[in-house]
Amino acid sequence: MSAARSASVGQVAGAWLLLLGVWATAAWLLLASAVGRQALVDERVRVVEAIGGTVDDAAYAALQATPPYWIYLSSGGRALLFPAVTLAVAAGLYLWVGRRDAGWLASLSVAVHASVALVAQQLVATPLHIVRESLTSPFNLAALLPFFDEGSLPARFFGTVELFGLWWVWLLALGCAALTGRQARNFVLPLLGIYVGVAGVIAALVVLTGGS
Repeated sequence: MSAARSASVGQVAGAWLLLLGVWATAAWLLLASAVGRQALVDERVRVVEAIGGTVDDAAYAALQATPPYWIYLSSGGRALLFPAVTLAVAAGLYLWVGRRDAGWLASLSVAVHASVALVAQQLVATPLHIVRESLTSPFNLAALLPFFDEGSLPARFFGTVELFGLWWVWLLALGCAALTGRQARNFVLPLLGIYVGVAGVIAALVVLTGGS
């Protein structure tokens, strides 16, 4: 992160493409397998039922015939790796600290390099998805701290907070510290508040739309 200020366009683009390439390779290895395709179907059914819907035999057969590959992108914290999300995070960092202290490219560099934590999650999770035959993240706090009734608001909330997502927040804070010369603790709580706040909104929406 200390090199964020001096990063070039080529360096940032190269790092970004490398991370996305590693993620894409992990996704291909998973989804090319029969277990991975079945996990897509099961995850789609789980999400539909979580918001109060049902999947009949005909719909289930259709899902098996044409697995919903987009489900992979929307589960397990993978949405944070979308280029649009990385750009949005970079824009937020730029408006917060980069505009005054470093500039747009340095802010983008921090957002890109922090996503190392998110790619690491996918690399570790991929073999676990195959073994568990499920796309549900094994690293959300609900899975690591199973103390709440399934379907409750606390369970939904902790199911949205990822262990590697917290690492990502910490890396973003370190990047902000590198851009400004201030200590990382000045940035951790605001960033964590945003991350946890978004998780809370998602959990509340799931419960309010009929999650059981």
